[in-house]
Amino acid sequence: MKIEVQNLQFGNIEKPELITGEYFSISNYFLKLKCNVSSLNDDMKKKISSALTAKYGKNNVKYLANEGSYLINASMRACAISKDKKAWKFVILEKEYKSQLVKVLPKKILDKI
Repeated sequence: MKIEVQNLQFGNIEKPELITGEYFSISNYFLKLKCNVSSLNDDMKKKISSALTAKYGKNNVKYLANEGSYLINASMRACAISKDKKAWKFVILEKEYKSQLVKVLPKKILDKI
């Protein structure tokens, strides 16, 4: 499966918050994903379709039959982390990853997920 990221746009970016010596800022971002599934068998295509619809919502997933691709409108969130407000690391914020994010994010940020 080939995935292409298109039209990345950032939305609201929160003011950085200092927590235990590090700055944290949550940002919303939007992008289009184009997933070419033409090389997959029909069973896998059905599974991919179900997974994409469950993740992004029926109105955000469109199948382009002539290309054998799905076009997905994805709305996502990330947390930027910095010690000096110059060099930033980014962590994707998704509810299903919350158990792993506990290891790297303070509770105050986790509560916003």
